[in-house]
Amino acid sequence: MRVVGWIDHQAELDALVEQVADADAIGLDTEFVRVSTFHPKPGLIQIALQGQAYLIDPLAAIDLKPLGLTLKGGVTSVLHAAQEDYEVLFRLTGCVPTPVFDTQIAYALLHDKISMSLSALVLELLGKELSKEQTRSDWTKRPLSEAQCHYAKEDVLVLQPLYEILAEALERSGRLPWMQEEMATIQERNALVLMDSDVETQVHRFGNAWRLSPEGMSRLVHLVQWREDTARRVDKPRKQVLSDQSLFSLAAAGQVGRHHQLVSQHGLTDRQADRFGSQLTTVLEDASEAGPIDTPPPPLSKRLKDALKERQARVEKIAKELGVAPEMLVKKRQLVASLDGRQWEPVGWRRTVLGEVFDASD
Repeated sequence: MRVVGWIDHQAELDALVEQVADADAIGLDTEFVRVSTFHPKPGLIQIALQGQAYLIDPLAAIDLKPLGLTLKGGVTSVLHAAQEDYEVLFRLTGCVPTPVFDTQIAYALLHDKISMSLSALVLELLGKELSKEQTRSDWTKRPLSEAQCHYAKEDVLVLQPLYEILAEALERSGRLPWMQEEMATIQERNALVLMDSDVETQVHRFGNAWRLSPEGMSRLVHLVQWREDTARRVDKPRKQVLSDQSLFSLAAAGQVGRHHQLVSQHGLTDRQADRFGSQLTTVLEDASEAGPIDTPPPPLSKRLKDALKERQARVEKIAKELGVAPEMLVKKRQLVASLDGRQWEPVGWRRTVLGEVFDASD
């Protein structure tokens, strides 16, 4: 197995892009640093093609957009636990690979482990140990060490063999359509989140939002949107912009008040109060003009908690029969939403395997 080295010139990249365009499937991985920023800082793109590993330097003066266009042009990109890779590739190329085969998801559709690490998967299916010593190293420094380059090559070279094993197993089990549906759903969601923001998910993390009035809920949604936009703009983690506790406190209070109130009542630092005070006032005014938003349902009653336990038991029984983790079939929050008035129901292949759970009366 020959490993091809470093790519930091346009002509080299263009030649690789031509090879990728002719391939049926490639291994794809990225390395990045994400410590105190909102966006990941790219350090490396790895591509495995016909048993060879290519390391692309995204810090070099090369145009990566042709690579992005090629990766969404029909070649299957094989990745593992790819969510952050999507972010890196989108920021570098303006595109998200399509179609994608995520080996972590494929394994979870066949086994009862839902978040299998790459090293554990490689050990189980290929009988090979991967070193993880360089996982937390600085991928933005130049030159990269020999150990970093070896680690990066090893990680991407295992993806195609894993793809062949897992795709065959999915085909044999009749679950390849499950995988295709799963990846299509993820791709659709990624397109929305990467192009815009992830406000809905962030709002859902406020488990006490049901305590707010509809007006307070509108304020919370607007504040979360403001924090999302601000975090992206200043490239800082959300909670370094403003904590969840501060957002909720402001949403409940409905007014910003003076500097000392932002600090003493809402938990802002002096610097945050100085920097964001006037912006927060505008956000709350905008929320008032936009009007109320329905609040989430309150926690389940005892009767509905009993119904939840019954549904969980049914899901666990089906999962055991299928040999998958119950969480792969349905999340607890989704089961709760099926009972609390939001009338959540599974769709696609999950509807097929879980229909009896939701069709039966509780």
